[in-house]
Amino acid sequence: MNRHAFMFIMWLGGFCLQIHAQQVLSPNHLDTLIQQMMTQAKVPGLSLALLGPNEPISLKMYGMTKADSSQKVDVNTVFEAASLTKPIFAYAVMQLVEAGKIDLDKPLYQYLPYADAAFDGRYKQITARLVLSHRSGFPNWRRNRQKPRVNMSFTPGERFGYSGEGFVYLQKVVEKITGMPINDWMEQQILKPLKMNHSGFVWKADFESDFAFPHNDKKAIGQKYKPTQANMAYSLQTTAADYALFLQALLDSKGLNQALLAEMLSPQTPLPERFSGGEIVPQSFWGLGMGVEQLSDGTYLWHWGDNGDFKAFYMVNLTKKEGVVYFANGEKGLDFADEIIYHTIGGAHHAFSFLGINWQQELKKQK
Repeated sequence: MNRHAFMFIMWLGGFCLQIHAQQVLSPNHLDTLIQQMMTQAKVPGLSLALLGPNEPISLKMYGMTKADSSQKVDVNTVFEAASLTKPIFAYAVMQLVEAGKIDLDKPLYQYLPYADAAFDGRYKQITARLVLSHRSGFPNWRRNRQKPRVNMSFTPGERFGYSGEGFVYLQKVVEKITGMPINDWMEQQILKPLKMNHSGFVWKADFESDFAFPHNDKKAIGQKYKPTQANMAYSLQTTAADYALFLQALLDSKGLNQALLAEMLSPQTPLPERFSGGEIVPQSFWGLGMGVEQLSDGTYLWHWGDNGDFKAFYMVNLTKKEGVVYFANGEKGLDFADEIIYHTIGGAHHAFSFLGINWQQELKKQK
């Protein structure tokens, strides 16, 4: 029996999930709810991990790796983490900060000039802090991914503007500083120390026997992306069990000194009411690598992942040391993220309005 099998702890009698309305949802009712939502959203498979104070990581798997297959999602099924790659990279960058090898506020061009943006002198204002808090000024992605040119969308530091391009530039800087390919360094720095043995930033032969296929909103099966080059914005391949180990490290304050961990998880910039913009929302921010909500019952950390037909989401309550992460292999796998959070760690969160997620409205559209 491997390590993940030992970790596979089902919700047993007496273990219940408390939500803010003081209702109690039994394990069987949670299973039924998730399966119903998956059916309605045409999501074939889902893997979920629940973290709690002084509790082992609990795992739940639902459905199939492929719509026309009999292979069930299990504890070792590999999903695309998509943008859930970013928080892990941010954590690794903060370790570089602790080692004194990178300064959060030193312009990145002083470590490595970036020819792709050099035509606009404003790029010289970009720092690691601005990249990790999505204030680099870069767009999410350049218009033509095949051309070595990325235009600035705004002056660095001016406002929040979600950007994968910023993470690509910071990745190149980290490679220059460490003298290692980013995949090798991340394996050494993060995956091995955290024992994330079923994860990789590039495709591994070990994944071939147990991985999830992508599906659109009609359950049509897509071609599986198998990255040959690591990209710190989206290329992580992982399991819910493995990703929960990273979240547990955050909750347990492991891998970073207290001061740097506190800085990483503290508000850096306020968030607008919607991903596309709007008014600033109180209590809702971006930290260094993830969203931060400061509510009356605690500080919540969150991030979403969207690689098209793969979706992922996590939220943890830093104060209560509890959280949930899940991965889905369907285009609409984020549509019910708010319901999963409500019925596990609870609460109403701006994160879902920011992302445009409202499961009840989605159900009304289907009727």
